[in-house]
Amino acid sequence: MYWLTVAIQGFVLYAIGTFLFDVVHFALHRFAKSRSRVLQFGASLHQAHHDFLDTSLDFHEDHVRGNLVYHLIPEYLTHVLGTLLGLFFFEPLAVGLVVLVHTGTFIGAVYLRGRDINHVRFEKLPQPGPGSMVGPRYHALHHVYPEQYMGSMLRLFDWIAGTGCPLEGRRAVVTGASGSFGKGIVECLQKAGVKTIHTFAFGKDWSYEDYSKIEAVLPETDILVLAHGSKVEHAMEANCDSFVALIERFRKVAHTRRFPVEIWAVGSEIESHSHWGNADLKIYKASKGAYARYARHYYRDEDFIYRHICPAAFTSRMGPGLISGRFAARWAMFLIRRGFHYVPVTYTGIALLNYVKFAFGVNAIPPKLEMSAGAQPLPSV
Repeated sequence: MYWLTVAIQGFVLYAIGTFLFDVVHFALHRFAKSRSRVLQFGASLHQAHHDFLDTSLDFHEDHVRGNLVYHLIPEYLTHVLGTLLGLFFFEPLAVGLVVLVHTGTFIGAVYLRGRDINHVRFEKLPQPGPGSMVGPRYHALHHVYPEQYMGSMLRLFDWIAGTGCPLEGRRAVVTGASGSFGKGIVECLQKAGVKTIHTFAFGKDWSYEDYSKIEAVLPETDILVLAHGSKVEHAMEANCDSFVALIERFRKVAHTRRFPVEIWAVGSEIESHSHWGNADLKIYKASKGAYARYARHYYRDEDFIYRHICPAAFTSRMGPGLISGRFAARWAMFLIRRGFHYVPVTYTGIALLNYVKFAFGVNAIPPKLEMSAGAQPLPSV
C-alpha cells in the first residue's frame, strides 16, 4: 500500500509540476508583448529555445548553447523547485523520485543537444490526434504556432487557457455561411483574427455537380468549415456526399503541405438517437448517420486535424431549437479553441454519448470504399 501511495503521489506531483511549468511557459510568451523591459528580457531568454527549433521545425546548431543556458537549465530548475514544494504535502520518497525523473530528463536532453523526444524535425508533420497527453507531434505544433499548444505533458493548460487551436492569421473557407450556425461561425472567426474568410452559398457559388469555385481557393485555405445541410430535400447529397467530396478535394490539394490543415464539419445529435417514426427525421437521420461513419474515419486521419461538431437542435431555417445558431457557434468555438477534436454542443447530453463512437471508431469507414444504405455515389474527386 505504501508503494502504491508513493506511485500515485509521484504521478500527481509530476502532473502538477508540469502544469505549473506550462503556466510559466505561457507567461514567458505573453511577456514579449509587455511594455516592461524586465518582462521583455524574460521573454527574450525563452526565445532562445524557439531560435533553436524555429517555426519551420528546422534545428539551428548555432543556438544549441543558448537553448541549454536560457531554456533547458531554467526549465529544469523550475521543475525541481516546484517539485520540492511537494515536501509539504507528499511523501519525501515520492518527491525524490519525481526530482530524479526530471534530472534524468534534463541529462538526456543535454546529451542529445536539445533534440529530445518532444523536439523532432518532421519532414511532414502528422496531426497529433485527440487525447489528453502531449507528444512530439503536439509539441511540434507549438513551435509552428508559438502562441498555441502550451502543454508540456498534459493538454490541461490548453483546455483551460484556450490555446489549443491557432486561428489568428489563418485562412478559412465556410459553406453554409448564410445559415444561423454558419453566420455565427463566421463572426467567431472574424473575432479570432482569421486573415481571410471565403463564404460559399449553395446554388449560387456551388452545386452537387460543380465545386469549381470552392476548389479554386482550397490551395490557399487552412481551415475548411462545412456548415451547410438539408433536412429532407436532397438530404443525402447535402449532409453526406458533398461533405466527403469537399473533404477529399481539400485533402488532395493539401496533401503536400508540411503542416496539417483543419476541417470542421457540422454533424448532429440525430447520429445517435431514433427518428421516432417521423418521416422527415428518418431521411435526415439516414443522411447524417451515413456521413458520421466517414467522419469517424476522418477523426484519426493523419493528413489533417478533423473536428466533428455535434450540436443539439438549434433554431435555424430547418427548424426550431432551444438555442440559437449563433449561440451554438460560440459554444463550438469555445471548445475548438481548447483543442477539442470532438465538439459536443449539447444541452441534452446525447452528443456526449455519441463521442464513444468516435473514440473507438465504431463502424468507421474510409471514403469511397463503402457506401451507406440509400446513399448516392459520391461526386468524383
